[in-house]
Amino acid sequence: MSTTAWIIIAIVVVVVVAILAFVFMNRRSTARRARAEKIRQEATERAAELDRKEAEANAMAAQAQDARAEADRLESVSAEERERTAEARTDVEDALRKADRIDPDAGGRRVADAGPRRATDDASANDIDADRGVADDDVRGTRRDVRDEGVRDDLDRGDVRRDDVTDPAVDERNQGPRSSR
Repeated sequence: MSTTAWIIIAIVVVVVVAILAFVFMNRRSTARRARAEKIRQEATERAAELDRKEAEANAMAAQAQDARAEADRLESVSAEERERTAEARTDVEDALRKADRIDPDAGGRRVADAGPRRATDDASANDIDADRGVADDDVRGTRRDVRDEGVRDDLDRGDVRRDDVTDPAVDERNQGPRSSR
């Protein structure tokens, strides 16, 4: 064979090897591209799932914040209602004491007996009796206060004796703090 034939054969072999190398490289690049695309697609799906979960977490945080705000509001409303109830209960007890001071037939009646029971009262029966004894000290006196409008009317008509009526201003000036009689 001549040298030219060997050169042609060598060139053909080099070209075939180059073509085969190019094909294998191209296949490998295509496989890598496909693999990279698959990884990107999975990452995009995971990112979408994470975005959804993050949105759910944010929604739950907003709900928790709303619940805390509502709980704070309800606690505030509850405290105000308890305060108003306590004030109203004090007014009722004061009215009962006033009625017992004015009523000539009240005699041995106790304000604690006539007053409503509290829903939050967890005291035992002995504690309640002890409290009633204290309440008796406030009510047992037969003297009545001239600040009560009904008492002043009774005084004007002569239905009440002056000895049964106290004047807090006089008591405070003459005796210091007013005491039960």
